[in-house]
Amino acid sequence: MEEIDLNTQLIEIDLFNLFKIQIKKDFETCGLDVNFINDLPSDFFKLKAIFINQLQPLFINKMALSNLLNRIDISETQLNNYQVKKISFSFEEIIAELIIKRTLQKVILKKRFS
Repeated sequence: MEEIDLNTQLIEIDLFNLFKIQIKKDFETCGLDVNFINDLPSDFFKLKAIFINQLQPLFINKMALSNLLNRIDISETQLNNYQVKKISFSFEEIIAELIIKRTLQKVILKKRFS
């Protein structure tokens, strides 16, 4: 998904609410702070900035980051491929984007097939 498409998807209120519910579930399952989730903006770039900030402690604690990525279903292969595709992005930006995109994909698929 490209940024324009992501913004379009995130603006849909029902999808965004489902997105926040899924993010909360994934973070809680990994024992991470979820207090920031209620105030998330639906704008992709603002959302990405918040995720980068919230994920900072995980960049030090590799096990917690690994657990979260496994929970969200982001493989090492996906991470490596995205790093090649987005060469100018920092590791933090890549992780934040992948989390947002994969979570939104899961929400859309669940909604479509339920």
